[in-house]
Amino acid sequence: MTELTRPDAPVHPAVTALLVAPQGVARLAEILGLEFEALKIRDLTVFEALQEEKNGLLQHLSSLAEWATAQSPVPEAWQQLQPSLQQSKQDHLRNIQLLQRQLQAVKGALQALQGESAPSVDLYDRMGQMAKRQGAWGHQLA
Repeated sequence: MTELTRPDAPVHPAVTALLVAPQGVARLAEILGLEFEALKIRDLTVFEALQEEKNGLLQHLSSLAEWATAQSPVPEAWQQLQPSLQQSKQDHLRNIQLLQRQLQAVKGALQALQGESAPSVDLYDRMGQMAKRQGAWGHQLA
């Protein structure tokens, strides 16, 4: 009998969290689907509204993952969640790719509007940081 199944053992808060984790994983999948739909129609208001709940779920699941993987053996309930978590990871990567394609489209439209002779605009790079203009820093490197 393990510590998790002994009737007289105190219940670790992570064990309770593990019991409700399937609902959190299902909600994460739902949020990622809603996020994708919002990105497809370019509704950034809806997209941004989903971020707080998604980030909270990810933080909770990350903490639970740390606890579960430290157990020997890893709880079966956690192992059963792995396919759903892998699908959520793929959905998240899909959403990132869509967002990056849309950003590139906007960047291209801005460049077309500016024409060849217009100075380039500082835009965000893939990491969300301000992209550096090539011409702006070139003279400082010499």
